[in-house]
Amino acid sequence: MDVTRSSESPVETARAPAERLRLPAALTRGRVAAFVVLLGASFVVGMVGPAALLPAAPPALRPLVGVVAFLVLVLPLGWYHFIVPLEQAFELRLAEQAAKASAAEERLRSHEHDARLRHALEIAEDEDAVLRIADQALGVMAETAGVQLMVASDPDGDIEHSLVRGDMDPAAECVIKSPRECPTVRRGQGLVYEDGMALTACKGLRGQIDAGCAAACAPIFVGGRGTGMIRALGTAGDPTLYRKLQALTFNAHQIGTRLNTIRSVAASEAKATTDPLTGLFNRRALDARLEILIEQRAPFALAVADIDHFKKINDTYGHDVGDRALKALASALKEGVRNHDLVCRFGGEEFVLLLIGFDAPGAVEVVERVRGLLPKVTVRAGVPSFTISVGVVSHSEADDAPALLRIADQLLYQAKSAGRDRVQITPRRAPSLAPAPLTASS
Repeated sequence: MDVTRSSESPVETARAPAERLRLPAALTRGRVAAFVVLLGASFVVGMVGPAALLPAAPPALRPLVGVVAFLVLVLPLGWYHFIVPLEQAFELRLAEQAAKASAAEERLRSHEHDARLRHALEIAEDEDAVLRIADQALGVMAETAGVQLMVASDPDGDIEHSLVRGDMDPAAECVIKSPRECPTVRRGQGLVYEDGMALTACKGLRGQIDAGCAAACAPIFVGGRGTGMIRALGTAGDPTLYRKLQALTFNAHQIGTRLNTIRSVAASEAKATTDPLTGLFNRRALDARLEILIEQRAPFALAVADIDHFKKINDTYGHDVGDRALKALASALKEGVRNHDLVCRFGGEEFVLLLIGFDAPGAVEVVERVRGLLPKVTVRAGVPSFTISVGVVSHSEADDAPALLRIADQLLYQAKSAGRDRVQITPRRAPSLAPAPLTASS
């Protein structure tokens, strides 16, 4: 893991505990030497003092008085030089053990959180699920400081998701517009901003923050490209910021990895169901949607459209103009239907509309709206004007998708045989419709 500082870090902060640990041993040696000197002095005082201070005392009592005086002097000295340091060393040992136990417990909680996050992300099926899980992870980290997550759908696009959890001053929020604006993303590694001074603070903050505010920030990479970041606040000089950065980097890696998997799968699926020329769905997508609708017995209408005299366009103007004509028709079809309807290129110059909730007569109105859009889209695309023939069938005309498509295709060729530039439905539904008049409002 790459970790850098945005300002110089005091190495002495890491050395101080070791120096403090060596200090009691030096003090103990000094105390022993002092105690030996004082012990000798106390012995002299205890032996000589009674005779000098109590000359009238009986000789038999003088040794007893000397021993008492010796003990009175030695016991406080011994307590001060040995018992007190032992108590301090014992308290220090207890504090160290408590700190180690707390650190071990914190590591266990961190490992458990990491394992749960990894497992939750592995079963996330889409980006919304990933963001929900990331939001929950932010909630855990926000117990000690404010945390923010920013993610874009496209590394070259704008930030679309910004989640803030915990106590975070609005001025301390990051307000970058795109991942490219983030120093952490540009450098490709985690950063610790050790204070809020103007020269060392992140340039993406909403406003001026307190000088004592610090932050750790880790980039999120999706497919090797910076797509977002995750950051946590702290206080200047707090050594735990670097542990936070490790946690942020782990979370960012897990989130980025899962997003990459989901986006790769989505891109593969889209490529497999998309026509590369027009960007419409292809026959594979149509078959899948038809299967679902028929299984659900949902009402729908099917319209098969074909450009009239398309071969003549290709032969006269070239295949490049022919391709642009196909794109122009695709644009008219998408513009003329609703968002939940399906427009697909069936092959060549043939297109299919799958109109949900319509019968054949209702679908004709939609097709007429599309036909009315053709003059506008052809001018916009810079291609010669063209017309289309369409066959429309209702879902009730057959029990399966191949039969429906076959009927719609037959109706399409009936429209072409009748003179082209028209819409044809089954005779029992309605007669063949003449070409739609083109109006300015269309």
